[in-house]
Amino acid sequence: MPKILCVTNMPVPYREKVHEIVSQTLNSDYLVIYCAKLEPNRQWKFKYGNYDKIFLADVSKGYIHNNIAIWRALNRSKPEVIISTGFNPTMLYAFIWSILHRAKFIPFTDGTYDSEKKLSLIHGLVRKIVFFKSYAFIGAGNGSSQLYQSYKIPNNKIFKSCLAIDNSLFKKSTSNKEYTLMFSGRLVEGKMPFFFVEVARKVKELTGNCNVLILGSGELANEIGAMLDGYKISYNMPGFIDQKQLPNFYPKSKLFLLPTKGDAWGIVANEAMAAGVPVITCEEAGVANDLVIDNINGYILPLNVDIWAEMIVKILSNDELYAEFAKNAYTHVQKYNFKSAADGIIDAIDFTFANLK
Repeated sequence: MPKILCVTNMPVPYREKVHEIVSQTLNSDYLVIYCAKLEPNRQWKFKYGNYDKIFLADVSKGYIHNNIAIWRALNRSKPEVIISTGFNPTMLYAFIWSILHRAKFIPFTDGTYDSEKKLSLIHGLVRKIVFFKSYAFIGAGNGSSQLYQSYKIPNNKIFKSCLAIDNSLFKKSTSNKEYTLMFSGRLVEGKMPFFFVEVARKVKELTGNCNVLILGSGELANEIGAMLDGYKISYNMPGFIDQKQLPNFYPKSKLFLLPTKGDAWGIVANEAMAAGVPVITCEEAGVANDLVIDNINGYILPLNVDIWAEMIVKILSNDELYAEFAKNAYTHVQKYNFKSAADGIIDAIDFTFANLK
């Protein structure tokens, strides 16, 4: 029976290899329980990793997982440590189980202080209770550390498990840059695709030309296409792109734009930087001041169309500056890899076993 058990929403391509490494390091003494195979807003198709896993029957309503069957799975497994990546009812059942059976609990979040600062009193209270009874804390980046620190969690109990992709799949290219600007993500309000279009409009106004590449699907796709047509901006919108095909697109763009109303991270920035493409984003993105460093491998700017367009023109009109940003983007993202992500989880587990009360 596994000593370590992880409860999480669903398989995601950027965590499969991480689970494999953790499982191998722990000599397969590791089990992942998934609440669902796929959530409604995802179209991913990928091969699962080689590690022990269980899929609970999907009885969720949208993104809210509430399945008491987790209790039976825990009774069978009898883990000594439970890692949980959220606060859905299914995961809270695992937390209660850990209290009753004296298992050690480790919360794992991609959330940030900014993304969770508007939580309701009840959601905040739940986190306070869970954190009070937890032994170690795992987060995806600096924003997650700030979140834990806001609950008075000491730094020595906080471990980083970065969000990563297979950087080796994305080849750096300095030629064949067909597109001025690139966007990748779900075409919904929260991802701010209209802001992207307005920035492209302003860049065209300032320079006379702007070709854009937009990857992703969503409810706003037709409206976005109509806006681009109206502005007479040359564009390519191939829709949703399978994970295996993504590396073919990023190297074709000069700059990647990541506007958002509140991405906990923004894994698309990893993909762009792995292809040597500088990223422009905002403070609302989890990658800001972590993966994306202002004036080093991109820009972190207020959500103002004129400011974004001005900085885009600045970097694209200076070949030396652009080459430096592109090199720094490619170099910096190499630190964000599956091994590093797995090490953060393993360190949290080791810390927990070494400090049992």
